[in-house]
Parts: sequence; structure tokens; C-alpha cells
Amino acid sequence: MAKDQSFMLEQTRIAEILILVADFRVLAAVTLSVAIALYLSFNSSHVYLVDFMCYKAPNTLRVPLSSLIEHVERWGKFDSKTIEFQTKISERSGIGNETYLPTGVHQFPCDLSLSSTIEEVEMVLFTIVQDLFTKHRIDPKSVDIIITNCSLVCPTPSLATMINKFGFRSNIRSFNLSGMGCSAGLLSISLARDLLGAQNNSLALVLSVESVSSNMYHGQVNSMLLANCLFRMGGAAILLSNRKSDRQIAKYELQHLVRTHLGSKDNSYNCVVQEADDEGYTGVSLLRSIPQVAGEALKTNMTTLAALVLPYSELIQYGLSIMWKKVWPPAKKRGSYIPDFKKAFDHFCIHAGGRAVIGAIKEFLKLKDRDVEA
Repeated sequence: MAKDQSFMLEQTRIAEILILVADFRVLAAVTLSVAIALYLSFNSSHVYLVDFMCYKAPNTLRVPLSSLIEHVERWGKFDSKTIEFQTKISERSGIGNETYLPTGVHQFPCDLSLSSTIEEVEMVLFTIVQDLFTKHRIDPKSVDIIITNCSLVCPTPSLATMINKFGFRSNIRSFNLSGMGCSAGLLSISLARDLLGAQNNSLALVLSVESVSSNMYHGQVNSMLLANCLFRMGGAAILLSNRKSDRQIAKYELQHLVRTHLGSKDNSYNCVVQEADDEGYTGVSLLRSIPQVAGEALKTNMTTLAALVLPYSELIQYGLSIMWKKVWPPAKKRGSYIPDFKKAFDHFCIHAGGRAVIGAIKEFLKLKDRDVEA
């Protein structure tokens, strides 16, 4: 009898130990799950656009179209034919009377020196950074990454170094992009996203600017005169964050970023080129093929983006149209079905690179006038 009781007690103890082990495993599993959830929560890959600031020049630098045309006439660099061409382009460009040119361009003769260029860039960058920091009470030492981009001006020290007057940390990660044209703004956002993905709990400041002072064209080639008519003074500061604490105050969250590079094709590479004309004047040549090249790049880009954002109904309809073209040859004449991207986006922010570019994008995406209005 004693042996039976001893055996039962031993079994009871073993059962209690097994229960404790089971409870420990459950507790360990729950603890591990909570730890993983907390890790993913605090180390998320979300990128938030906290806020942005656009440059607004003082009214003393305002250039109504009438003043621009008079300025071109008085400049003394152009003949009657090129003056007429610039007047026609300016009037048809869609640019209003509330645009601005830097101080150096207002002078007679125009001051297109390096010092005038640096003055313009500093005026834009210092203003937008100060406005952004003041609005959100940002300590410059809390910024972890700085990315600047300016296609046609690449001074030494760089623009990313120039804004160190605000007192950033000595170990800040700074980058300067140049020579990348109008796409540099989005390329900077792409770089910032990748850097934030590798550095948790960080702030990234992206500054986008272009200089007019050093790039006014003096020659007689129409494709280079276009830049004189289409581009004005401006810039933007964008504050990005992957900090969870910024989620509530952020204006937007970056969902998708799709890049398309067609530079391997000669017509794409040569459509926007900085070069010297036969008289030795340097300018940026904007060819007539830009709308066609933009349309081709947009088609490739949107094909990739469509799979990420469009509802299944649009994707199915698009897929059926492709299959139908292969099965029934006469359908090729109609072209592919263009998905309705308004079912995925509430607003379209189109690159303001000229009326022709905006028109080409509007036609390709089957947008209405109100969709492409500023």
C-alpha cells in the first residue's frame, strides 16, 4: 500500500512538473510574440512625409509676362526673330504673372556669375529650411540625413554642405545629386527612403532647387531658348521620417515609389541636354521629342505601378484587352485599354515641365482638365 501511495505521489509530481513546463512554453511563446510585435512596431519600414515647404520669393522679384518680354528685348542679346519666338512661347506656356526670377536676371546687363548663382541658391534653400524648422520647432541636430539636388549647379563645397549654417550634427549623412534633370526630386525621395530603411528612428531632410541665374541662354537656337521661357525661381524642402511618433502629425505616408530609366535609348538620352551651340553659348536643349519620350516612360512606369494600386476590376479589363489583341488581330488598331487610374488616386501631381508635357500625360491617362489643374 505504501508503495502504491509513493508511486501516486511521484506521478503527481511529474504531472505538476509537466504542467509547469507547458505553462512556461506558453508564457515563452507569448513573450516572444509580444517581443516580435514590439520590434516590428518600433522598427517599421514606414516612411512618413511630415511636412514640406515651397519657396515664395519676395514681390520685388516678380516677373509678369509683359516685364519678361520687355526684359528680353532690352537685353540686347537676341535678334527680332528670337525675340518673337520667346514672346510666343511665353504667352502660350501657361505660366502666369505670379512667377519670379532671381536678382541677377533682373539687372542690366544680367549678372550670371557664380556669385549671383550662389546668392540665388542660398536665398531659396535658407528660406525654406528656416520656415520648415520654425513651423515644426525642429532642432537641426535631430536631423539624421540631408539630401540636396540641383541639376545644373554643382559648386564646391556642395549644396548639402552649404546649409550646415543651421548647425547640423557632425555625423549627419549628407548627399548632393546633380545633373539628373527634373527627375532629381523623386530620385532624392527614393534615396531618402532607402537610407531610412537602413536607419531606424530617423529624420531625413530633402531639398530640391534649380538655379536660373547661371543658365540663361544668350544664343539663337530655338530649342535652347525654351528654357528661358519655361523655368523660374523656386525650391522645396521636404521632411521625411520613419519614427512612429510622427505618424499622427504626418501629411502623407509613402506607399509606392516606381522608377523608370530609359537613358539607354538615344532619343531619351538626348531629349534634354546641356551643350554649347555653334557660337559657343551654353544652354539646355529641349527637343520636340520630349512629350513622346515622356509618354513612353510613363507607359512603362504606369504598367508597373498599375499592378500595385489598381482595383482587380481594372486589372482584369486591361489583361483581357491584351489577350484580345493577340487572339483577334484587328483589335490591335484600337490600342490597349487604358485603366482608369482615378479609381486608385484622388489627385494627380504632374511635373510642370511645360504645357506640352502636361498635355501628353493628360492624353495618355485620359484625364480631364480639372485633373491636371494646379
